[in-house]
Order: sequence, then structure tokens, then C-alpha cells
Amino acid sequence: MKLGQRLLVFYFLILGVVSWFVLDLVFGQAKPLVRQSAEETLVDAANLLAEIVAEDAESGEIVITSSLRQALNRYAGRTPDADIWGLKKDRIHTHIYITGPTGTVLFDSRGKDEGEDFSRWNDVHLTLQGRYGARTTRTDPEDPSTSVMYVAAPIRHSGSLIGVISLGKPGRAIEPFVQRAERHLLLYGGAALFGCLLLGGLLAWWLSRRVNRLRGYAEAVANDERPAPPAFRGNDEIRALADAVTAMRRRLEERARLEDNVSLLTHEMKSPLAAIRGAGEILQDEIRDPSLIRFTDNVIHESQRLSDLLDRLLAMARLEKLESLPDRKRRVSISPLVEEWQRSRYSLLAEKQLDVSVAGSDLHAEADTLKLALFNLLDNALRFASARTTLGVQVEGNALSVTNIGPAIPDYALARVTERFYSLPAPGHDKSSGLGLAMVNEIATLHGGSLTLVNTDNGVRATLTIPQH
Repeated sequence: MKLGQRLLVFYFLILGVVSWFVLDLVFGQAKPLVRQSAEETLVDAANLLAEIVAEDAESGEIVITSSLRQALNRYAGRTPDADIWGLKKDRIHTHIYITGPTGTVLFDSRGKDEGEDFSRWNDVHLTLQGRYGARTTRTDPEDPSTSVMYVAAPIRHSGSLIGVISLGKPGRAIEPFVQRAERHLLLYGGAALFGCLLLGGLLAWWLSRRVNRLRGYAEAVANDERPAPPAFRGNDEIRALADAVTAMRRRLEERARLEDNVSLLTHEMKSPLAAIRGAGEILQDEIRDPSLIRFTDNVIHESQRLSDLLDRLLAMARLEKLESLPDRKRRVSISPLVEEWQRSRYSLLAEKQLDVSVAGSDLHAEADTLKLALFNLLDNALRFASARTTLGVQVEGNALSVTNIGPAIPDYALARVTERFYSLPAPGHDKSSGLGLAMVNEIATLHGGSLTLVNTDNGVRATLTIPQH
């Protein structure tokens, strides 16, 4: 799935969940809010009618006069023909009944319950006790839509409670307002949701378009094309990423050019150096003058040094081109590698009368690069070792250590000895290429490990650590 699609789906899921919770909450509150509003209106009307009824009271008793009865009946039969925010109201739905102090119905606007005992109903029962009385009752217990909300108000005369007047509003009269509120909520909520989805889609398209431009630029660079860097407006993370990719491209191009030039130079120089060395060896066999022999020896020696330097440069270039090691790590025995190195450096070891000791068995690593690292560590130890001492090679866990007895590394150089072309003078030796420890450090990095050099009491210990995955 593409990035823009993932963003849109993720945005849609979040928006959908939030919208569901919000709409569920609002719909859950729509009906109660409308009922609360209707109840508040009924409370006002009930108290107004209670005062009107109290005006006709005599001797502390409610009197339902003919004029009051007629007025209330006329009220129940009115046709309001009202347009309430688009809803037509063409009849009075309010049910009115008046009870005496014992809860007996004295007046019923429907003319059905006069003389009945309503003292058990909460609206009448609670009001007679001096509390707020209200109830909701279904005319058909099996049909929720037949519920009627009743609100009562006390009728007082000279401060005494002489009866109760109750007003009832059927749920069916309130339902159209609830339904309209829910329709409006659905309409406006749906419009808001659609607008948010549209904005989310535009945002996902905008981000995907910018990312695709950056991806196209990176793919063109990977295909050795030379595209112009993408120009992005604004100062956001994608523009910063584009600038970083452009900077990386330029650095990599500079590095590739340098590596190509080094490789070309080393390959082109190897043949002339071989010819110079061959010529020097031929001259050495023919010349008998001691002063000329010294010059031919120097030609052979320096051409060999240059050849070794070129070999190291090529090896370093190959290592730096690797992004990771090939997946062929195995257990590598160290002793045979040390013996092979001793045979190749026999004359140098004999000249200094050096011994080599090996402790430990094997190490889990890539064999070719481990061999190159070990040989360079041993060459470096040999170069600085004092005569008639021992070079120590030790494998312990996932670490390979090479120790020599000789001069310590100065403090100022400890952090730099693994840099390319940085070398320290060794007594009795020519200046080195400064690539040996740099190659070991590169090999350690490719293995995901590290190279550390520390001074010991009488020499230096170099430790190559390779994590065992």
C-alpha cells in the first residue's frame, strides 16, 4: 500500500472512530435535551394555571367553576396552526387534570378520570408532600411511543396546599422535534465528516506527491542520471530530507570520483613499478660498483614500498565500497592464520628475533576480512615491537587481541591512529602508509564491532571486537 493510501486509511479510521463517539454522544443527548426543554415549559405552564385555579378557591377548597371548565376545555380544543421552525402544530396535545388534597381528580381535560384516585401517581403524590412532582407513563405498556410526561404544580390558597394541577405532554408530540434535531445532526455531521475526509484526501495527495517527487529524484540518482534537485516550497521535513539527499548525493559523487581516480591510478602505476623493480634487479646483478649498488638497492626497495602502498589502497577502496559483509560468517581458526602470517614475514621476524604466541581457538566472522584485519594488526605490532620480544595473539569470547612489547602510543595520537594515512615513526623503519589500522577499523565497522588500542605497562594492545549475532 502506498504512503498516501496508508495516510488516508489511518486518517479515515481515526476520524471515523472520533465521529462515531461524538455522534453517538450527541444522539444520546438529543432526546433528553428536547424532553428537558419540554419539561421546563410544562413547569412554567403548570404553575401559571395553578395560580389561575387558586383564584376561584373558596374556604380553602378548589372550586371548578363553569367558566374555568369551559376555558380549559376550549384550550384543549384549540387549533394553534403554528409553524414552529418548520414544524406544523395544529392541535393541543397537553393533558390537564386537577386533583384535590387527597389526590381525587376534580377535573380532567379529556373527561375520563374525574373522581378517580390519582394519589398513587408520582406527580400528585410528590407534590402533595411538598416536593417537585413529575412522572412518565405509557398509555400502552408494550409501546414505548405512547409515553406521556406529566409535570405537577401545587395549588395554594392563603399559604395552604389545597390541590394539585398536572400537565401531560405525549412523547409523540415531542418526537418530531427529536427527529428533526437528529436529521440536522446527521446532515451537518455528515457534511463535516465529508469535508474532513476531503481535506484528509487532499493532504494525503499533497504529501504523497512530494514524497513521490523525492523518490523519483533518488531513483534517478541511483540510475546514474544527473537530475536537478527537486524544489519544494515551505520549510518542512520533506524539504529538509530533499536537501539532505542532495547533499548526500554530492558527497557520494565526490567520494566515487576519488575512489575511481585512486583505483585508476593504482592500476596504471602497478605496471611501471613492476618494470622499474625488474630493471633495478637486473642492474643489481650487473653492477659491481658499491656506490651504484646502493642506488639500485634503493630503487628496488622504494618500488616495492610503492607497490605495497598501491595494494593497500586498492584493498581500502574495496572495503569502503562495501555497504555490508556478505552473509557467510563462520567459525575461523586463528592459529593457521597466524602461522601463515609468520611464514610470509619470516625474514622480518628473524631480523628482530621475535616470537609469536597464540591463545584461544577461533572467532565467528567473515573469513577473508578477518584474515586481512589479523595480518594488518600483526604487521603493525611487528613494526613497533622491540627486538627479542614476543607478539601475543589472544582470542577471548568475541574479541581478538594482538599485543606487542615496545614504545607506547603518545596520548595525542591514540584517537587518530585509525585514521587513513596517519602513522607514527617506528625506530629502524621507513614511514608507513597509515592504512593498516584504518583497514582494520573499517573491517570492524562492517562487522558491527569496534577496534580499540590501549597502552599496556610495556607496550600496546589492539583489540578487535566482533559481535556474535
